[in-house]
Order: sequence, then structure tokens, then C-alpha cells
Amino acid sequence: MVELEAHDDVLTRKMKLINDAIDEIGFTWYHLKLFFLNGMGYATDTQLVYIESSVRTFINYQFGYTFPVSNECYAIGMILGGLFWGFSADLIGRKLAFNLSLFLSAIFTILTGTMGTMASYCIFIILISFAAGGNLVLDTCVFLEFLPHKHQWLLTFFAFFWGIGQTIAVLLAYAFLPNNSCSSADDCPSHKNKGWRYVFYTNGCIVLTLAILRLTVVRLHETPKFLVSNNRDAEAVEVLQSIALKYNRQCSLTLDKLEDCGTISINEDYRHKMNFKGTFNLMFRHVKILFATRTAIRSTVLLFVSWFLLGIAYPLYSSFLPVYLATRGANISADTVSGVYRDNLISNAASIGGPLIAGALLYLVPRLGRRGVLFIGGVSTMALLFGYTAIRTRGQNVGLSSAVYCALYIYYGVIYAYTPEVMPSAARATGNCLCLVCTRIATAIVPVIAWFSNTSSSVPIWICGAAVGIIGIIALFLPFEPSKHRVV
Repeated sequence: MVELEAHDDVLTRKMKLINDAIDEIGFTWYHLKLFFLNGMGYATDTQLVYIESSVRTFINYQFGYTFPVSNECYAIGMILGGLFWGFSADLIGRKLAFNLSLFLSAIFTILTGTMGTMASYCIFIILISFAAGGNLVLDTCVFLEFLPHKHQWLLTFFAFFWGIGQTIAVLLAYAFLPNNSCSSADDCPSHKNKGWRYVFYTNGCIVLTLAILRLTVVRLHETPKFLVSNNRDAEAVEVLQSIALKYNRQCSLTLDKLEDCGTISINEDYRHKMNFKGTFNLMFRHVKILFATRTAIRSTVLLFVSWFLLGIAYPLYSSFLPVYLATRGANISADTVSGVYRDNLISNAASIGGPLIAGALLYLVPRLGRRGVLFIGGVSTMALLFGYTAIRTRGQNVGLSSAVYCALYIYYGVIYAYTPEVMPSAARATGNCLCLVCTRIATAIVPVIAWFSNTSSSVPIWICGAAVGIIGIIALFLPFEPSKHRVV
């Protein structure tokens, strides 16, 4: 996929040598540890999203709010965090942000449980999402830039951890909220409404454990593709040789081979530009790389559109669904808080199957490629959402919502893997973060739509289905197919 290297022939030759060395080393225990510990970042992201949505009603009861202001705060934090961690990872490297973001998420999550006002609560929601914004930007980037080509399909399985994270969050909400929360805003002092605090404390401790494991078990090297893209060839060779030596693998790459290629021109080492003007110029250069050729422009624009529509569809579905179901009759939703959480737990657990199906399709039917599986995930989700308007019983509700989550996560699993695969190494984190910012901006729009529109009609569900169907079709027009070509 040399179109992504902005006509820098030197970088093209160096990337081929790096890819050859990575393929020569093969898949090791280091890659396996990265797979699980990077997956923890995925689990944390969705876990924190579901914490905020699960406790929002009881937070509003206690502090006297009706508009979902905390949801807007979460979206703002994710936008700011995605931009900060994404741009900085292409400037100073993946390692620092990878190690720091999860640890900060854990600390802020635990502290949120101690807040006594809506203002302080919202500030810490912003801090949580700001820190977590680095996880999704970097987890796939770091794993991808160490991964041999024939194992790239494993990226799709990361969304499996996402399903685990949201299942844990819903399970803990089911455990703490029904018996430790107010039933209305009329009588909701803090001592009667401790469930949301327990949820934050417990989830924060889980995330802190994962952060400690990430720091102590992986001992992450800076990625060789980042180093080469920043004219740090000697460090790139040292990283690959150290992995090969530790796991008794061959690695024929030498510094002379890289230096014989010349010096790349599309990027520079940030350490030589550590001032405001130099930082801004490098950030601008990274954005320009994403639009350096006509094919790259087509790829980047279609991805931005896909992520924006996805950011509209998924939150719109989850936000409108409870109100919509309430208008369909008493026998569709559970009549107790405990029953609602139980049904929600079943539906969210079903999402774990989506990435497994996506990975199986990529492995067993390689001719489909990433784009084919994206199309299948998008169109099947659209069909299931359209069918949602016809449900009449609680069993149909649980069954169809489970199917929707499973099908949607087929698309999610592949799009989160595909996006960093088709971003150039010199601007991979920047491109990844801008895609996530597109979806977070859309997420911030959704509560406003929900607040001012008629949520009792089926129109929002039709809109969700149409949006997911459109991004499924867009997938067929994406120019790159990473399953057939090595990532640069």
C-alpha cells in the first residue's frame, strides 16, 4: 500500500525491510502478551462508557438534572483525549501514552465515586474519558506495528474484549444499582443512592489492576515502524534484534541495510523540533500525509464519513430504545429495575460473538477480505434494526437486541482493525484519532437529538438502520484491502 507513504521512496524501501524483519521473527510470546494486554485497553474503553450510561439516571435523580449533561461531558473528554493522545503518539512515540492512559483512567474512575456535586462529577467524567481516549487510538496501532502480516486478522478479535468490558460494566451495575439506588428524584439523598459510587469504585479497581499488569508484564518497546518513520533507524534495529534474541528467532535486518536506503523526507524526529512552531508544523505535516495522494484522500474521507455515521447510529439506537419500547406496551420491557438490567446483560453478552464471527470469516473465507466482512456486518445490522419495529413481546425484544449487538460488533470489530491498517505509519495515530473524533462528535450530537425529538416514534430506529446500512455499502468503495497487502 505504497500510496500511503506520500511518494517517499526511501520510506517505502525501509518499510519493506521492517516488514520483512517482522515476518522473519514471526509470532512470539511478546505478541501474545500484547494481544491480551492491549485488549484490556479495549475492554476499559467500553467499560467506562457503560458505567457512565448505567448510573446516569441515578446521578440525575441525586443532583436534580434531566438533560444528560454527563453524557455530553464524556463525549467532550473523548474528543479532547483522542486528539491529545493521537497527535502526541505520532510526535513522541506510542510507549508513553500506551503506559500512561490506562493508569490515569483507573485513578480518575476511583476518584469519581467520591464526588458530591454535579459539577465535580462532570469534571471527573471529562478526565476519565480524556485518559481513556488514548486507549482506542493506541491499542491497535501498537499491536499492528509489531504484528507479522499473516496474523493481522487478529486485530479483529480486539472487539471481543470490548464485549467483555461492557458485559463486566453491566454485570456490576446489575449487582449494585437495583438495591442501592433511589427510585425517583423526589427523595434521593446521597446515603440512599450509593449504588453508583460502588460501581465506580469497583470498576476503577479492575482497571487499575489491568494498568499495573500492562506496566509489569509487557515492558513495551517503542514500535519499529514509528522509529523508522522518525529517522531513528538504529533504535528500530535494536528493538527487532532484542525481540529476536529473547525468543530465539532469526532477524537478518542490520542498521547498514536501513541507512543504505537514505533519509526519509515526509517526517522528522520531534526531538529536534521541540518548540511550539516545530510541534505545530509536524502535526500539520502528519495531517497532510493522510491526504497526500488521490487514493489516500478517498480512503481517509470515506473512513471519516463511516465513523461519523457509526457515531450517530449506535448511541441513537441505545438512547432511543428504552423510550421507544415504553410506547410499545408493558409486555415488551421488564417491569422491574433488576429485570431491565438482566435483559441488558444478556444483550450485551451477545456482542462478544460479533468479533468471533468476524475473525472466523476473515480466517476461513479470506476472499471476503476486510471490506466484505464490513459490508456483511453493516447490512445485516440494518436488516435486524428494521425488524426491531415489529417486536411485540419481551422475548422478541431480548432476542432481537442480542442479534443486533452481535451483528453490529461484526462491523465494529473489523472497522477498528481496518482503520489503523490503512493509515501510514508516520501518521497512524493521528489518522486513527481523527476517525475516533468524528464518531465522538456524532455521539455528542445524539443527546441533543434525543432531547428535542419525538422519541416515541420508530423513526430513530429507521434512521439508525439506514446509517449502518450506508456505512456497510461504503465499505465496498474503500480503496485498500490490507488482507492482501502488507501494512506500511
